[in-house]
Amino acid sequence: MKKLIPLLSFLILFFSCSKNDNLEELPTCIKPIVKAIKEMPVQSPRANIEKWSYEGREVYQVNAQNFPDGQSFVYELNCEYICPLGGIDGLDNDCENYQNAKFIETIWTDLR
Repeated sequence: MKKLIPLLSFLILFFSCSKNDNLEELPTCIKPIVKAIKEMPVQSPRANIEKWSYEGREVYQVNAQNFPDGQSFVYELNCEYICPLGGIDGLDNDCENYQNAKFIETIWTDLR
């Protein structure tokens, strides 16, 4: 039984991470962004895309900058660019009231 629990934990983690890299399950608008990220060198921290609720709408935050002061970008599901986040000025000049946004889930992480 002691060996079964770590094995099951590994399998659950493996399959949940594998699913995260499946482009077919991503919104149509996000697929070209993921493909572009995969054409870049691997980043640290890993690039990812998160789903948030912002001002009553579902938005996607693309975190794909490979340096500490890099910006993230926020898009609506219909591919409309909303605003940048972060950068050298932090959150001061970005999406209005984004600090009130609610994190829903990470929908993709670069697993390379």
